[in-house]
Amino acid sequence: MNIELTSGKDVDVPEMLKDRIEQKLGKIENRLGQKLFFRVRFDKDKASVERYTCQVHFNSNRSEFNASATEDDLIKSADQAISKVERQLNRFQSKLSSKGRMSIRDTTDLEVDLGDEVEL
Repeated sequence: MNIELTSGKDVDVPEMLKDRIEQKLGKIENRLGQKLFFRVRFDKDKASVERYTCQVHFNSNRSEFNASATEDDLIKSADQAISKVERQLNRFQSKLSSKGRMSIRDTTDLEVDLGDEVEL
């Protein structure tokens, strides 16, 4: 998993928050079963001094996921943005399964072994 974590002017991201983001995005990566590249950006709102925006972006094999959240606290904004991405992923996976298609995870690791025959 690769995470590009950037922060705007006057925004210091604590190490605890970096670990928390890495843990939550790791769960998304495990769920999809593929290596992903995440972009996470933190900015401070220009209109208000104490408002922070977190943007999360990543691409999977079939789709692109974006989420943004603005809160008074840096940690809350990150949690909300990641939960929005998780909801998008839930919606995308349920859409595939309801149409009778395979899930995303099933499509990434297809292996066909035609060399071995099984006797009954």
